[in-house]
Amino acid sequence: MATILLAASMALSLTACAGTTDTDQTKESSENIETRNNKKETENVHLNLAESWTFEYFYTIITPEVSSSTGYDITYYLTNFYDTLVEYTEEGEISGVLAEDWKVSEDGKTYTFNLKKGIKFSDGSDLTAEDVAKSILAVPVNLGQYNGSYGKLSTIIEDAVVIDDYTVELHLKQPYYNTLRELCLTNPYGIVSSEQFDDELKAKESFRTATYGTGPYMYEGSNDGQTWDFVRNPNYWGNTPQVDSFSIKYIADNDAKILALKNGEIDYISGIKNISAESFEEMSQTEGFSAKSDENSLQSYYVGYNLSNQIFGDEVVREALSASIDKEAITESIYGGLYDKADTFFSAELPYCDVEQEIVSFDIEAANELLDAAGYKDNDGDGIREKDGNKLSAAFLYQTGSASDDDLVVYICDQAEKIGIELTPQSAQMMDWYALVQSGDYGLTIFKTQGGYYDPASVITNINPETSMDPIVMQIGISQPEIAQLVAELDSSADEARVQEIYNTVLTTIAEQNLTTPLVYTHQLAVYNDKIADYTFPIDANYTSVQNIILN
Repeated sequence: MATILLAASMALSLTACAGTTDTDQTKESSENIETRNNKKETENVHLNLAESWTFEYFYTIITPEVSSSTGYDITYYLTNFYDTLVEYTEEGEISGVLAEDWKVSEDGKTYTFNLKKGIKFSDGSDLTAEDVAKSILAVPVNLGQYNGSYGKLSTIIEDAVVIDDYTVELHLKQPYYNTLRELCLTNPYGIVSSEQFDDELKAKESFRTATYGTGPYMYEGSNDGQTWDFVRNPNYWGNTPQVDSFSIKYIADNDAKILALKNGEIDYISGIKNISAESFEEMSQTEGFSAKSDENSLQSYYVGYNLSNQIFGDEVVREALSASIDKEAITESIYGGLYDKADTFFSAELPYCDVEQEIVSFDIEAANELLDAAGYKDNDGDGIREKDGNKLSAAFLYQTGSASDDDLVVYICDQAEKIGIELTPQSAQMMDWYALVQSGDYGLTIFKTQGGYYDPASVITNINPETSMDPIVMQIGISQPEIAQLVAELDSSADEARVQEIYNTVLTTIAEQNLTTPLVYTHQLAVYNDKIADYTFPIDANYTSVQNIILN
């Protein structure tokens, strides 16, 4: 149980993190590229950033065994140091990064990658097929008991074979439709120098003092326990970034981060975990500073139900509660208009998710009528409906640590009261929350999808109880075994038509039976001073990519 809980916490904690108020994602203009490339060599532009945690380890895979910090460590900055074989584009296509091209066998179990030539690691060594093969094979080894926490692919790797210096084959135990998309994830599939693995493919301790990737930056190797310094990779093969060097300062308190931005101690802050709606609005109105929101949805916040609970096992109760929630009021009053109302579990922008689904509209009167028709009555005048002697009263469990989550839970409780449902807020620290969820000692909770490249495949995979590390969506598979069977089929398929069919069935079932209540789609945020002209959010906006900063 402890292993499952910790693995789940590692996988799901990643979703916590990810001016003009223009939400359009800005593309770097040719003029900016020319300015950057013609920048005088004598210039040395340094920026200071801030985070709520310290840094101990610079490998692409972070687990409790290698880091005693919060578990985030360098995760959200990995794209600054490491490249992947492929990346996902704005157009919804897979594009090569270190891979020049690739092909997939007819049975969907072998992927052959031809690598670009002339690329070097930050230590000056050449990128070869051996580095790629060992980097891939090292993923399940270094994940250890957490294998599967970052997607299914790492659990079905059979081998990675070097064909020649610039060709590598990835062999899978079974076909898997999401293979290329998961290979876009720098955590855990960033390519590192194979010299930094031991004979058993365990990452060496050298990753505590250096980065060994092909990305635009590298760890300088210096820190004072409060500030960590990074510099441009002199061997970088791509366009030279405008920022020459940067430091990440440990500032735990978010208000203190904003104060440090105002007084010039830091230049840039990113991530919804670091920036409140109030701070975002304040900085957008403050002269000399900018605030920007990514136009793409980062993840979904939703109400997750204990489908084994006597109350919320009833579809009518779930539908009535969904109808009692004004999502537009939530986006405006609680999130300051920064997030979008969520009508479906996933945004239609995500792969396979542009599916027509039933939507429950906000209607208190209709919610009351549903419960009346189902026989839920307030027989003793205490304001709480009951049926067969069972009151509509349950614990509303949620994780401690976010003022906006506090407000969200209070709002939903107030709305539930209007339709005769009594919800009692119960907050808990993350690991206590997992323990309570696993015990079934709750009625409903607030949760979120994993976000970025993890959505939707990793979340859908976790519906299957046999492989799940997500205790909330697992409830769907437990209550709907036919859906769990479809997910099992999905995860061994490479037939795109069949994959879409399964998504259609899974998503429409979730919507029709109100197995979750979607609330909002989040957007990544950034605030910065006037040293910076603009920032282009990466496609997976969980990551902070300093190379995407455009200077004034």
